Amino acid sequence: MERRSLRFGGFAAAGVIAISLALTGCSSPTPEENVSQACTEAEALATAVEDFRTALTAESTVEEVRSARDAVVDAYETLMAEAQDVAQDRMDDLEASVMEFRSAVDDVPEDTALPDAVEDLRSEASDVGSSLDDLESDLTC
Repeated sequence: MERRSLRFGGFAAAGVIAISLALTGCSSPTPEENVSQACTEAEALATAVEDFRTALTAESTVEEVRSARDAVVDAYETLMAEAQDVAQDRMDDLEASVMEFRSAVDDVPEDTALPDAVEDLRSEASDVGSSLDDLESDLTC
């Protein structure tokens, strides 16, 4: 009988050690780490928006514009994942401007001469940039 309790005690101790190691390895990021990562992703989104503006010329094809749009949306989605609890009101504003931006690019018909849409698309990209600036200001990036 004594042997079983020692054996069980050994397994219990090993289990406690394994659980404590697992819990320390899975600690959540600090608020400072959350802000730092959100700032990094905000910078990536700013770069994607600037790349969109640069790529948007009268000679651009609709496919090129949509590809650049996809890069902006991907960077935005990564930022949203990293900044879930940081500056929620600003995130909501940014989400609205990105959705309007996405729709504006989607609404450009395949057979449209892109020069006709360039100014509207630049305006939408600028709105995303403004919302992003507001978010970065709140994060103190």
